[in-house]
Amino acid sequence: MKLEVVKKYFSLIEQFRTDESEYTDILHAEVEQTEYPNWLTAKLTISDRATLFERSKSGSKLLASQRYDIQRSYECDETVITEVFWTAVIGTDVGSFKSGQKLEAYFCCVFDFKDGLIYRQRNYDCFERF
Repeated sequence: MKLEVVKKYFSLIEQFRTDESEYTDILHAEVEQTEYPNWLTAKLTISDRATLFERSKSGSKLLASQRYDIQRSYECDETVITEVFWTAVIGTDVGSFKSGQKLEAYFCCVFDFKDGLIYRQRNYDCFERF
């Protein structure tokens, strides 16, 4: 089931796992993630596979923890749509972020599959003010 692939993906991201071998049964070799502008990302950003792993490494340097709680999910053909409540705790003082600060956001993530793997991901992230 495609939703189980998405759940495993979120679980690995929560743990800041960056060993690409752990994602071979989840991410397509040509995966791309599109993140639309939000409080943290000033402009539309498209990340390929390598960039996704770099961004995850960067996130692990800023965040002490993060959690993706799927509130609702919808599956149609080769697409899974998730509504996610994301929470995180800042791990170190960086810019305006302070260690221990809590962040919350509401994500809509659209996953397109190819060959049973996540091929395209589109994120519409709505952050609470911080």
